[in-house]
Amino acid sequence: MRADKLGSAARRALLNVGTAAEAAGPTSFRVLIRVKEEPGEEQRRQLTDAGAQVYMVAGDVLTASVAPGDLGRLTDLDCVDYVELSEPLHPETGARTQKQ
Repeated sequence: MRADKLGSAARRALLNVGTAAEAAGPTSFRVLIRVKEEPGEEQRRQLTDAGAQVYMVAGDVLTASVAPGDLGRLTDLDCVDYVELSEPLHPETGARTQKQ
């Protein structure tokens, strides 16, 4: 695993994977992956083989879902520059507020 390719939230998530609280949590993480260049078929295959289920590609950034144990496999790929958890900008509260 190349820890230098992991963002701070991804590193924290890996530390918490073995805890009892995480055992009841999601079985996969939503991640943002930055690759060296817009991925071709070979790079997409490598990402899939490393455990990523790719949802969207926008230039050199991909959104994907990955099992916690596969985060390290993604960082070992030469085409991957950076992996970070995809987090909402604003926490969901269950209720929407109206703009005034």
